[in-house]
Amino acid sequence: MKASSNKASRHDVVASIAVQATSTSAPPVKRDPMASPARVQVDPDTFPDDKPAQTGTVFNIWYLKWSGGGESSSLRSYTKLKFRVSIAKDAGYTTAKNNLPICLFFARGCCYLGKKCLYHHRLPRDTDYIMPTQDCFGRDKTAEYRDDMDGVGSFNTTNRTLYVGGLHMSDSIENTLTKHFQEFGSIEKIRALYGKSCAFVTFRLESEAQFAKEAMQNQSLDGKEVLNIRWANEDPNPVAQLQEKARMEEIAMSTVKNLLAQIDEPAPKKQKVTVEEPEEQVEEKNTSETKAIEFAPQIPHAKGISFSLNSLSTLAKLKAKKEKEKTVQSTTLIAGYSSDEEED
Repeated sequence: MKASSNKASRHDVVASIAVQATSTSAPPVKRDPMASPARVQVDPDTFPDDKPAQTGTVFNIWYLKWSGGGESSSLRSYTKLKFRVSIAKDAGYTTAKNNLPICLFFARGCCYLGKKCLYHHRLPRDTDYIMPTQDCFGRDKTAEYRDDMDGVGSFNTTNRTLYVGGLHMSDSIENTLTKHFQEFGSIEKIRALYGKSCAFVTFRLESEAQFAKEAMQNQSLDGKEVLNIRWANEDPNPVAQLQEKARMEEIAMSTVKNLLAQIDEPAPKKQKVTVEEPEEQVEEKNTSETKAIEFAPQIPHAKGISFSLNSLSTLAKLKAKKEKEKTVQSTTLIAGYSSDEEED
């Protein structure tokens, strides 16, 4: 009985190892989000009307707040949003053309058009052409940042760092931020300030930071906190400033190299096309002439008379021979002439 039980346990162990090996050897296939149509994120019929009540006498269109009495509208900033984007589920193709920006409501998780949307439902890319005076959503930037560092941003600086406030600090806060923010782009650096309950998240591209700012604004992480995301000020650390300067110079050099490569590439192709075409024509012409000489076709010169190239060449040879005979006769006559014959 013991031997049979040992054999059964060994068999179970081998079977479990085989199952683990097969499960780990076949990685899951990643779905291309742009291969399917964009999903409708919210139903417009059931979309709640969360328009804030008038709490003041003057509405500031710059800060989107009421002022001049009543309850402060800043409390709305600390309310968690009901929707959140999921790139794996919501991204997909729409009716948008390549030169159009990304849908702002898609980033916020509340676009009700889906594949019928006129803007893109995807993450920003390196190849996207974004005007320096606009963000990835097509909104116009301003010359200076707002006083609260919110809004679209400034076109005078390239800002890739977000200020994330309202955090519940823990030892694994950096890992938690990475888990939630890496969905929207490549993160270069995360710096947490435990004493101030905030952190700074730096992305590789400014457009990725723009998307993440709208996607994670008034959202929560693993707890019940409500994030307060703003644009970060310039890092006062001189080492960081030197690194940023070197990075910008490297980007400028790579941009210039790419532009020069794009300018230089078409030139030799055009020269090859313009040079090769006449050469082919000349070669075709030469081959046709050689074929005509080899086959010696009849070339008409007048009615009822035809000469071939061979007959013309023989005539030229006969003419040269006749002229040679004339010169020989004249020389013999001059050589046989004497003064005695003149006296006779």
